[in-house]
Amino acid sequence: MFASSVAGSSRWFSFVNESWRIATLWLAGVLLFMSFRVFFLVYFHDRITTPIDLNVILNTLETGFAFDSAASGVCFSIPFLLNCILQPMRLGHWVRMVRNFTGKLFFVVAILLCITSITYIAEYGSQFNYFMFEGLHDDQQAIALTVIEQYRPWGSFLGLLALLVVAFKLCERVDKQSNSFLQRIFTDCKWKRTLLISIIVVLFICAIRGSFESRPASRKWSAVTPDPFINNLVINPFRSFFYAIKDYNDLQSHGVNGENPYLSHNSGLDALPLNALSKHTTAPLLAAPSQVFVIVMESYDSWPLQQKYAALNLTNQLKNLASKGIYLDNVLPAASSTMNSLSSIVSGIPYAGVNMSLIGPQNPSSKLSLFNQFEQLGYTSQFFYGGLLSWQNVGEYVLSQGVDKVYSAIDAGGKGSAGVWGIDDGQLFDLVAEKTTKKSFNVILSGSYHGPFNLDLDKYNYPYKSVADYPAEINKLAGELLDPYVLGHLWYADKMLGEFVAKMEQRYPDALFVITGDHYSRRNFHQRPNLYELTHVPMVIYGKGVSADLVPAQQVASHMDIAPTLLDLIAPANTQFYSMGQSLFNAAPDRRVFGFQTIRHNEQLWRGDLSALYEYYRVNERDKTQLLPATPSQFVEIDAQTEQAYTQYMATAWQLLTQGMD
Repeated sequence: MFASSVAGSSRWFSFVNESWRIATLWLAGVLLFMSFRVFFLVYFHDRITTPIDLNVILNTLETGFAFDSAASGVCFSIPFLLNCILQPMRLGHWVRMVRNFTGKLFFVVAILLCITSITYIAEYGSQFNYFMFEGLHDDQQAIALTVIEQYRPWGSFLGLLALLVVAFKLCERVDKQSNSFLQRIFTDCKWKRTLLISIIVVLFICAIRGSFESRPASRKWSAVTPDPFINNLVINPFRSFFYAIKDYNDLQSHGVNGENPYLSHNSGLDALPLNALSKHTTAPLLAAPSQVFVIVMESYDSWPLQQKYAALNLTNQLKNLASKGIYLDNVLPAASSTMNSLSSIVSGIPYAGVNMSLIGPQNPSSKLSLFNQFEQLGYTSQFFYGGLLSWQNVGEYVLSQGVDKVYSAIDAGGKGSAGVWGIDDGQLFDLVAEKTTKKSFNVILSGSYHGPFNLDLDKYNYPYKSVADYPAEINKLAGELLDPYVLGHLWYADKMLGEFVAKMEQRYPDALFVITGDHYSRRNFHQRPNLYELTHVPMVIYGKGVSADLVPAQQVASHMDIAPTLLDLIAPANTQFYSMGQSLFNAAPDRRVFGFQTIRHNEQLWRGDLSALYEYYRVNERDKTQLLPATPSQFVEIDAQTEQAYTQYMATAWQLLTQGMD
């Protein structure tokens, strides 16, 4: 009894007792993150593309534990440090208050991020990254309604509430626990007290670092398995959220006055000067057409056009156009988001991680602008979008790049069945047909293949009601297949595209069309797409006098090649223009092409944070024809020359957007 009362009044014992409470909450945080990691591995198991064994799982959990320990440890460092400072001053009640507040705040944030990460992974195939902050500039109401209608997150909401109740009760129980068993270690011996305090402090430091080793838990050491999706789960949602903030801030460099992020660690490199981007056309291959249409299709990626999916008949309209013109399927989009890809195409400046639609209008029109360069050829430039011009500031952005006329859903009478995002593609193309003027250059951004998916497909005679309606050879694919109703929106978008091209071709027989996707769709037909299917978009150039033999079918290309190719096709000889792309009529067969965090060189394909973690895939033409995926290719690191070329390319793009070039 005496020992108990002495222990209760001892500042040393109060420190140990409070340290135990903090350690209990730290452990609960670690178990929370670890539980979600295991859940992700099970729930998203069909996204794992390489064979795994027990060692892979153990490596994942072991390395994940380091990140979990660090995330939880950093959050509880404040009450622990106060415990070290205030307990000797007999101010333990302040430590208790801070610990209670920190514990509840930590669990609210951690559980919210973990629950939200389920939907984020389902849509984007990864945990949080810089891209999530692009939503700050998007139509947030439309995004919220899309999430509600497409994912119906009521189960996640109930799970969030249940976990919060458990977490709060745990905090209360830890606070009220007497921890009387700790009285057994009570001692008056100063060296024993010092030893125990030293052990507690060392364990605390190791918990924050996530490691007993010389190097702490760090993103660059997280790729411990051969599967990129599993590697992405090594870092917990809490830590990945803060990495996303860091990456976003690094890319933005705190606005247009910051240091070029691509040159800060590459002192030997410089952004290319503007005169290095100057080019001249050769002799035109076509007489200047009366109408030019650049059509950017929402989420229209390469996989539906592959031979192995031909039986689905999803994109017959574009296939028909491709068979009569130039068709390329080795094309990298400028970005993985609609606005940034569109911005890159119209401005001629590749996306380098900075939100182009906000910074662009602050600067003079880009000298690489597609609109300006076609206006010099005598065309009236027009932009058509099926949503509202306030979305991603798209109206102001295209005007800043020199477009003459801008049309949106408002000009077609408002909303269609697409609901929150605007009018349907059929209505959009009707608007384009109505507003097309003599000798116009038109950029069109479609939108129907975008959630929430709510078109009435029956009135268009869409053939698939259920997965069972898919062709027999398609149903041989193992695992869950993409919902036919969702897929029907791609079919509808393709149908409307075909009807529009036929109408315009009849009205303007010399019309020229360039059709591409804004980015890959993030909705793949089956759950194990290869990296090629996750990165490429098609490009079709169609019109009178355009033939397939003008460009090799296997030529690699990017969105940035659209402008120089069009200009080389129709502009008078020796017309000067500026471009970071190349005309496909004289591009080298073995050239490197770049998208944001994506590189293609011959058959070699890399994607990811190229300074730390990335995936590799060797593009195999057989994969485009055989339904079942081939064995994954052996990993190949990016060679120094290719990485340097990518860095300079992005540094130049960043400089063009934020600083401009004279």
